[in-house]
Amino acid sequence: MARANELPTQDLHAGAAALDEDIPRVLRIMGASSLEELGWSRLNKLSLLVPMAGTYQGNEDSYLVRLGFQAYRKWPPSAQFVNPETKSYVYPDDQRFVPKLTSSECYTHVAYRRTPQAAPVQLICCSATLEFYEFLHQVRPEHVWRETDTFLTTITAIRKALTSFYGGRFSASGQ
Repeated sequence: MARANELPTQDLHAGAAALDEDIPRVLRIMGASSLEELGWSRLNKLSLLVPMAGTYQGNEDSYLVRLGFQAYRKWPPSAQFVNPETKSYVYPDDQRFVPKLTSSECYTHVAYRRTPQAAPVQLICCSATLEFYEFLHQVRPEHVWRETDTFLTTITAIRKALTSFYGGRFSASGQ
C-alpha cells in the first residue's frame, strides 16, 4: 500500500510485468477484447495512451492521457495529459491539451512548481496518480493507493473529474 510520507521508487521490470498482468484483467472489466477496441494504445512496455473527453458549455473537447508504469503496482501509474501528435507535454506550448479539472479529488495544474526555483511540471493532483505521492500531498485513508488497485482506478478517477468538474481547456496563457 502506498504511504503519504514515503517517496515512490521506480522498478521498471516490475512495472512492465504488472501492466502485462493487468491489461487482460481490465479488458475483462471493460467488456473488451483488446486495447484497440477501447481506443487505447500501448506506446511502449511502460506507457499506455488513453483518449478522454470533457464537455464544457456544450462543446466536447478531446484529450489524451499518457499513463506511465515505472513504479506500478506499489504505486499508481504516472498520468499526464499530452499533445496527441507528440505524445508528450512541453510547458508552456502544450497547455491547451490539459483540461481544467477543479475537483478536490482531481485537480490539474499546467505549471506546478515544488519550489520557486524548480522547473514547472504538469500535475494531475489525484491520489490515483504517481505524481500525487511524489509531491507528498496529504492523503485521506479512503484515497490511499492499494496494490490491489489497477490502472483502471486512475482512468476512472480522471474520467469522473472530466464528467463532473470540467471547466474547459487551459489556454496558451494557462488561463
